Amino acid sequence: MTLREIAELAGVSPSAVSRYLNGGSLSAAKYEAIDKVIKETGYVPNQVAHDLRTGRVRQVGILVPKIHSKSVSQVVEGAHEVLAEAGYMTVLGSLEHAPDSVGRYLDWMQAYHLAGAIVMAANDADVRNGTYKNCDIPLVVTGQHFKDCNCVYHDDFNAAKDLTKLLLKKGRTRIGCVSAPKTDPAVGVNRIEGVKAALWEAGLTPAPPTVISDFHMESGYEAMQQLLADHPDLDGVFCATDSMGQGAMMALKEAGRRIPEDVSVVAFGNDWANQVSSPQLTTAELYQTQCGRDAASILLEILEKGSDPSYTRQIMLGYRIMERGSV
Repeated sequence: MTLREIAELAGVSPSAVSRYLNGGSLSAAKYEAIDKVIKETGYVPNQVAHDLRTGRVRQVGILVPKIHSKSVSQVVEGAHEVLAEAGYMTVLGSLEHAPDSVGRYLDWMQAYHLAGAIVMAANDADVRNGTYKNCDIPLVVTGQHFKDCNCVYHDDFNAAKDLTKLLLKKGRTRIGCVSAPKTDPAVGVNRIEGVKAALWEAGLTPAPPTVISDFHMESGYEAMQQLLADHPDLDGVFCATDSMGQGAMMALKEAGRRIPEDVSVVAFGNDWANQVSSPQLTTAELYQTQCGRDAASILLEILEKGSDPSYTRQIMLGYRIMERGSV
């Protein structure tokens, strides 16, 4: 069935049917007439023809740092929820085994005329070399705050500061850190700066001993072993992620350090494992699903309404401190 045939059955013009299908303005009477015919006939628009006319595929690419992560799945879930409701499909790309391939993924998305992209795996190197600025499709970054990018990010600095204040409130003054590489500004820079700010305000030296880890439990375990070897008198530990925190608690227990009697531990993420560990891990919960929803909403606003390329949309989300038995 063609668009013209739908128009004849509904008693309207083909242009009115086109406006209906593309979300344009219509009177209530015309909308109801067209809607009734489409439902009765089971008409399905030819999406390929639509894409050829508009030069845009109703698909959005989502680039993630890895697949098996609670925070990643939450962001993807939130973005997919909003995009699907607007009639967009999502294409997922993982950078776990190719962390430097953001540019190649974006080139592919542009070559295949995807409508836009959401990038979770952003790093400062891609900003410096112009990867995002030179992208010809609308793009939104999540989890990082870059000056000239559309982005949805978390208040990592203040969340880390509040976690450190909690350690200080518990009488912990010899605090060490298990952190991430500085190539991840949110996790490897902003969170540690939050720790330093809390120590400074408390009159302590704002230079906590720090060991760099990746985002896995095993690395957190090894980093904690190194911290203990170099600073055996530690009584508080800040971990940049929950996985690091779980690994750190394993190392502390193996070393005979009681949690929280001897050492208090805090982390980031509110992973489900924190609630079944012994003791349960104190953490900062970030609103990852909302992050995905907001990123998709920004992208849709750009796609459907257009925007001034010089104007960037940025949203900072809050956090919640989940105090549990590890402090």
